[in-house]
Amino acid sequence: MSTPPELVPSWSALPPDARLQLLDTAFLRVRNGCLIMPVLGLPGSAWLGALGLWPQSITLWWVAALCLAGVAWYVWRLWQRDRPRLAHTGDAALLAIWLRRVPALAAVYGALLMSVAACAGPGAPFEMRMAFLSGAMMVLAANATHQSAVLAVYQGFFLSGFAVTLLSVPYVFPEHWLYLLPMYLLFAVFFRNARISHQFFVRNVELSERFRAAKSEAEQALSVKNQFLATASHDLRQPVHAVGLLAESVALRNRDAALAGTLQDLRQGVQSLQWMCNALLDLSRIEAGAVQARLQPVALAPLLHEVATLLGESARARGLALRLRLPPVGTRVQADPMLLRQCVVNLVHNALRYTQHGGVLLAVRRRAGHWQVEVWDTGPGVAAEERERIFAPFTQSHNAARAADADDVGYGLGLAVVARCAELMEAPLGLASRLGRGSRFWLRLRSAAASEAPRGGAAAVAPQGSLHGRCLVVEDDPQAAAGWQQLLQDWGVQVRCAADGAEALACLAQGFAPQAILCDQRLRSGESGFALLQRLQALCPDAALAMVSGEWDSPALRQAEEEGYLVLRKPVPPEHLHALLRQWLPDGA
Repeated sequence: MSTPPELVPSWSALPPDARLQLLDTAFLRVRNGCLIMPVLGLPGSAWLGALGLWPQSITLWWVAALCLAGVAWYVWRLWQRDRPRLAHTGDAALLAIWLRRVPALAAVYGALLMSVAACAGPGAPFEMRMAFLSGAMMVLAANATHQSAVLAVYQGFFLSGFAVTLLSVPYVFPEHWLYLLPMYLLFAVFFRNARISHQFFVRNVELSERFRAAKSEAEQALSVKNQFLATASHDLRQPVHAVGLLAESVALRNRDAALAGTLQDLRQGVQSLQWMCNALLDLSRIEAGAVQARLQPVALAPLLHEVATLLGESARARGLALRLRLPPVGTRVQADPMLLRQCVVNLVHNALRYTQHGGVLLAVRRRAGHWQVEVWDTGPGVAAEERERIFAPFTQSHNAARAADADDVGYGLGLAVVARCAELMEAPLGLASRLGRGSRFWLRLRSAAASEAPRGGAAAVAPQGSLHGRCLVVEDDPQAAAGWQQLLQDWGVQVRCAADGAEALACLAQGFAPQAILCDQRLRSGESGFALLQRLQALCPDAALAMVSGEWDSPALRQAEEEGYLVLRKPVPPEHLHALLRQWLPDGA
């Protein structure tokens, strides 16, 4: 069925690039036809030669076909020279010239093609004359599809060829032309087919242009969204970070038993907000292609121990046992350390969130030259029909959603982040589960060079205790600085907060000797937090240092990580911070 005329745009309504594309398609077909025509005449010439027939007109036809092939090639070279100019400037006058040249060349091609039977003459055998004329008509029909990208091109080809056919049939078939002529008049239907084919070309070009425009708008919208998230990331994480610190401090200072439950709900709500904020921003960055995997040998045991330590307090708050089974000392895998840590953290946190009783096991197994990191839980499990889509964004298992607390149901982002990170590292990711018994998520990593040692048994994470020591925090946001100050003091840490480098150096000049330094990366004064951290390291060589930032990726953060500095992303969960300081401060209990 042809496309309704009112739905097909006109040739003049097409953008210049589209018209150039269609003209290029039609011209290519004309050029190829002109170049191939002398070759296609070889079988007929051999036939004439075998019969001892070789009219002088056939020689003239051959010479004309070869000349036309040379002209077509030359004109095509001219087109290749002018086409970039047309694409760049859209010169309407030059395009009009080519819209006359190509149909004219097609008209000569059509006339010469359809004259081959006339050149053979009425003296040739009837079968040969019919074969010549029928073959030419087949070429005329075939070009109705290929040349009709520009209707004027096929129009010139068809009309000239059809005219030659009508005029030559009485000469070529003097005894049968009254019977043959009506039959060949029916070939006019080819022109109607060419119009339909032309409408198809134009319609598809229009749809392609619409798709390109829609794609461009979508990419622009995505770019704006990514730019917004990148700009808002720091400002969004900053208040969430401050609220988390202050909520933890209020809970520690509370002495009213009646408020204990409410404050615990507040802490869990803030923690859920922190995880959701991190997962949403991380997933957005990964899907925007802003994260590239940098594969390198990674020591597996320290990374897993760090994750278990960071999430130990979260497990204890839920009444769960978080157990750790480390691989042999020296085990190394080929991975991106940041992406691997993010995968394991999200898997363990996901297991803790949906496990009501029992515990979670973080373990490593050897599998056919690979190391398989596994997270076991005793949660509700995942139904078989949900396993294919559970790693998609905003997707949750119905059983897990029912098992989770009302204020901790999540938004189905954690496993999506894991899937994207695993894909970037080209690490297989899988799930095995039994309803009512629990689940096992696994991530398989290629083995890197390692020094073997006896495997350690399963170990529980040490409980949280009070801290003792001195810490310097460089933070220019007043709310975040207040959160740092109150929480660290409640933990028993002597803390000094500075808004910029001058205040930090003044603290040192007053005799404060920090054992740990936490420095924000983006300071409002325009000062580089990383440069300040390097300066503080020179003045306090024995202190442990870390960058703290609401951004995910920046040249300063990448440089800091490449030089071996620890980078903490806001919002920093209080339990993670406590576990870190317990390792850093020598007097920590």
